[in-house]
Amino acid sequence: MLKIIINCGPCEEWIGHCLSSLRSQSYRNWQAFVTVDPCGDLTYQRAIDAASHDARIHITRNERRHYSMRNLVDGVARSKAAPDDVIVVLDGDDWLMHDDALLLIARTHASRDCWMSYGSWISNDPDTPGCWPPYPDDITNFRTHRWLGTAMRTWKKWLWDLIDPADFLDRRGQYLRVVEDLASMFPMMEMSTVRRIRHIPEPLMLYNRTNPNCTMQVMSDDMEENALWLRSRPRYRAVDAPSFHEKPAPRVLR
Repeated sequence: MLKIIINCGPCEEWIGHCLSSLRSQSYRNWQAFVTVDPCGDLTYQRAIDAASHDARIHITRNERRHYSMRNLVDGVARSKAAPDDVIVVLDGDDWLMHDDALLLIARTHASRDCWMSYGSWISNDPDTPGCWPPYPDDITNFRTHRWLGTAMRTWKKWLWDLIDPADFLDRRGQYLRVVEDLASMFPMMEMSTVRRIRHIPEPLMLYNRTNPNCTMQVMSDDMEENALWLRSRPRYRAVDAPSFHEKPAPRVLR
């Protein structure tokens, strides 16, 4: 099953489109777990309306703002995903490009030795068209390479369970407020190696750059600081086969 984890800041204008694009998917074996941070707007009410009593969509409103990393951690936990279920990440101000987006993800994960996938998106900003290339086949260090592990990001739940929760924290020991994508993808890409990661070149998602509250516009300093911190962290060792235990994978010592 696909477990769709949706994080919402202030996105009252777009959450309806996001959930409508999900409900129209040709692939039906999914559940969505929406987390809404309280930002003084109507995102929560619009999400309830857009869900339209669809039993597959579960919406939670936080009492205070937790930001993206904590919301991802909590959303995955609420999903009660089985080890072999696939986690799919989508933001509440973005939406799926076409009705077969989830079908393509499901087919990708059905292929042999696929543990996770990334790509692809296009945006509504002409300066950032999207459709980034894949990582090179011979890559050995994702943390020093140009960041390419972008949306749509998906992975097997058992792989997520091997991440040390300390890697979700910033220098001060608090949950990262931004760049949760790097915090989650670096360890899992390192454990998977490029052999078990699939790049999806076809656009699956519209990356909405028109939201004035986009983190790239309002939290750019935090993004830069946290990205540097995560790139400096020790790497994970590759794992040879799925291992359904909770002990974090050992790191490469630097």
